[in-house]
Amino acid sequence: MGIHLILAVALPVSGAIYILHFNRSLVELRLADGLVFALPVATLVLVSALVGVFFTFLVGWSEAGFFGITRWRDRRSGRRCASARRVLVRAESLQSRGKIYSARRKAKKATKLDPTLSPAFTLAGDLAAEAGDLEEAIRCNERLYALSPDSLEALVRLSSNLEAVGRYKEAEKILLRLGKNGAFHPEILRRLRGMFAGQERWDDALAASEKLSAARASPAQRIVDRRTEGDILMAAGEAKFALSDAKGAVSLFEKAVRCMPSEGGPRLRLGEAYLVAGRKKRAVKTWEEGYRHLGDLEFLHRIVAQYTPRKDEKITRQAVSAMIACGRMREGDPIPIVMAGALLFEMDECQEARKWLEAATEMPLNQSRGDSWTGIVLSLLDARGKLESGDRLGAESAFQKVAQEAGRKILGEPESGFVIRPVEGPSVV
Repeated sequence: MGIHLILAVALPVSGAIYILHFNRSLVELRLADGLVFALPVATLVLVSALVGVFFTFLVGWSEAGFFGITRWRDRRSGRRCASARRVLVRAESLQSRGKIYSARRKAKKATKLDPTLSPAFTLAGDLAAEAGDLEEAIRCNERLYALSPDSLEALVRLSSNLEAVGRYKEAEKILLRLGKNGAFHPEILRRLRGMFAGQERWDDALAASEKLSAARASPAQRIVDRRTEGDILMAAGEAKFALSDAKGAVSLFEKAVRCMPSEGGPRLRLGEAYLVAGRKKRAVKTWEEGYRHLGDLEFLHRIVAQYTPRKDEKITRQAVSAMIACGRMREGDPIPIVMAGALLFEMDECQEARKWLEAATEMPLNQSRGDSWTGIVLSLLDARGKLESGDRLGAESAFQKVAQEAGRKILGEPESGFVIRPVEGPSVV
């Protein structure tokens, strides 16, 4: 018992004895009609003091009991939190050893021991998603998101799992929730872009890409984002093709070329889009630029295929001029010149063909190519050696061999003759 409680009892009793010693007068205490009690003043004072002491004891012990229970609960909560962390460490260890089922069980136990332990819900959700239980993963993600509503990690996890089960509107709503003020995080924009692209909502995906291009990112990440935007533009362009909208496809493929300047696919498809849109000259120009920048033989094939039929000498001459122009675009590249020589041999212009093939032998020949051009390079080297030794007849035979190889391997000609395979435009329904 504390000193203040002792004093609370002793002082009123001492005061009551003192009053009773000098003052023995009575006080009537009327409780009801006919019910009257006469009590000495000192007794009344003593009873009042004892009642006050009783309530003092009651309040004091209640307060002590309340704080005692609180401290007990705090200690119990601390023990449970520590136990939850130990269980979580055990779950992570099981996960690292590939024991997914046991790891899931431990992770769930950790969430029950400490409902505020965010890493436990993160691990439980990831393990559930890995096991294919997406509904359980979503429940864990929702709890994680409730604990950390501003957490980007929780937001991305929840939206990903909602999207995986086909709840696209909910996933989109969650992602847009953090961007109400217009300040989208780059990771949110990437998630939105991927979601829109997966649903073939090309306009929305490209709008997200435009916002992402204005966001801060590392050089490496910006390259990846640029490539992804190019893939989306290519897919959107193909969709326009399927709808017979060649002009719309041209616009998208042009943007794809800017996003992926070192890849040949966008330039090839852009040329085909120009072709379907009735802009043949522009298509050929696009392929010429593609070959100038990338040196892909497919560009030359597409260019030559536009100059048909082969029986028309004027058209064949145009093809020859186009090949020579391509050769001039890439200094030291003999491939277009050899193709021009092959076309001239087809026209029986053997003397002019040999002139261009001789010019090709003066160019630096790359023997390290890993494609079908290797044989033509070797044939040109053979022709050069025979020319230098004065064997004109042998050189002419070697040039003829070069033309045949060019026809077979580059222009798509069969073994028996010069039949250049045309390139068909994309089928548009």
